[in-house]
Amino acid sequence: MAVNSKTPPVISLHEPPSDIGRTVLRMLPASIGSILFHGLLIGLFFGYMWAMSLGAAPPQTETARTDNVVNAEERPDERKEPFTTVDIDPAATEFDTDIQYMVDRIAEVSVPGSVDPTQAVGIIDGDKSAPPVNLPAPGGFGSKGQGGALEAFSGIGNSNAVGEIGGYGPRGMPLQGTFYGRSGATREYALRDGGGTKASEAAVARGLKWLIRQQMPDGKWMLNSPTLPDKDRGRESNDIAATALGLLPLLAAGKTHKPEKDNPYDKNIDKGLKFLIRSQDQKTGYFGVSMYAHGLASIAMCEAYGLSQDPALRRPAQLAINLLVNTQHEGGGWRYGPSKQPGDMSVQGWQIMALKSGQMAGLDVPTVTIKKAIAFLDSCCDANTEGYGYTGPGNSNRLTAVGLLCRQYMQNWGPSHPRMQASINRYIKTNPPDRQDVYYYYYATQVMHHYGGEDWKDWNEKMREFLIKKQDGNQASASFGSWDPAGDAFGSAGGRLMITSLNLLTLEVYYRYLPLYYRDAGYNKDMAVKKAL
Repeated sequence: MAVNSKTPPVISLHEPPSDIGRTVLRMLPASIGSILFHGLLIGLFFGYMWAMSLGAAPPQTETARTDNVVNAEERPDERKEPFTTVDIDPAATEFDTDIQYMVDRIAEVSVPGSVDPTQAVGIIDGDKSAPPVNLPAPGGFGSKGQGGALEAFSGIGNSNAVGEIGGYGPRGMPLQGTFYGRSGATREYALRDGGGTKASEAAVARGLKWLIRQQMPDGKWMLNSPTLPDKDRGRESNDIAATALGLLPLLAAGKTHKPEKDNPYDKNIDKGLKFLIRSQDQKTGYFGVSMYAHGLASIAMCEAYGLSQDPALRRPAQLAINLLVNTQHEGGGWRYGPSKQPGDMSVQGWQIMALKSGQMAGLDVPTVTIKKAIAFLDSCCDANTEGYGYTGPGNSNRLTAVGLLCRQYMQNWGPSHPRMQASINRYIKTNPPDRQDVYYYYYATQVMHHYGGEDWKDWNEKMREFLIKKQDGNQASASFGSWDPAGDAFGSAGGRLMITSLNLLTLEVYYRYLPLYYRDAGYNKDMAVKKAL
């Protein structure tokens, strides 16, 4: 048949013969090798586990451990047994040796407020740019920075000093003596360990309530308040100083302007702080009236900031410190007004305590200001008697107490310092707290609290009982919880408010500032040891 030339050609597709056999033959050697290699590894693993099981010792039961102890006692020639028992007499070991931190826990936390594990270390809503002040760093970390700075004349002392810890530099402010003792379990421990009692704390509670009743509606306190009887009014009109004196005992008790369930005074403190801030010159930082008032107000503002870490208080507190820096006389002192006058020892004490509070709160306090203040202390000290005078060397008991407290904080003079010992023996121990002298008691009690030992115990017992006895205990009286200014050298100037405030601060000494030095490391230690024995 003829083929049409226009018919398309037929295309047939033929599948080539399969090559799978040759492919399997090519892969077979590699597969066999892989199986042998992995089989060898598995075999080695199980062999190792089997060998380990043969060499492991059977688990030891409670009975077996008991037998080991008994056998060790029966075989005196095999005293190298790892499990032995030893009877320990706690009273005869080093566990009674005093340390710098309490080991017993009597509360969940040692700072105000409830526990929130999600919060960072510090105080809730605090100023994150400032250092936290609710937990102290361990002591003894070198001569620079927190916890170092052994005193220059450090030694065994008269009570076997455990340590004399410094603080913010080789001659700077000490870490101990800070706000850490004012709240929670730390406060209770400091109160008990320092020599406070339920009666002294009850006196403080009564005094704080009296202070609250004296506050004016605008937040201030007054030395010459019209609500006080004429005999109780101070002759001076100084609302700045009065407001600081009203706030300081509340702050010393660990209370702040932040609302908390166990703080009934937060609104009162808040109103008082706002009055001080309104009264402060926002350019110079001066609180006004006098340098006495400025020093007291600066202490209150720095303590309020240090305790609360409220950012709103940082600026007024730093401004107050700046005023001190800018008005210091070239001789290192301060006087009545902010005009770089030659200083006097009485004004000096309040300003140095303000600088100390500023440092504790983490504010900027120049080293040169501290050095110049120390130079002024030297100019007022009699090198022969270790007494202090008003504007030069002298022998005033009150001003000597002021000078010694400044030395403790600014130069780290501890209980083993020979000049500290000489001055205390001559001016403090010979003038015990058996009469009304609020200014002297306020400073001398702090000095002896840091000095420690038997001398502190003797001073504290007299001071504590004298103040408790002198407090107005008549519940029907408007003066209930306060102290009568009559008979005190400064009673007419400051009135009942000032006398009550300083007496409260004296009774709060146990936890207001933790002791700078650890001598007997505990007021009640001797009694505790006797009971243990």
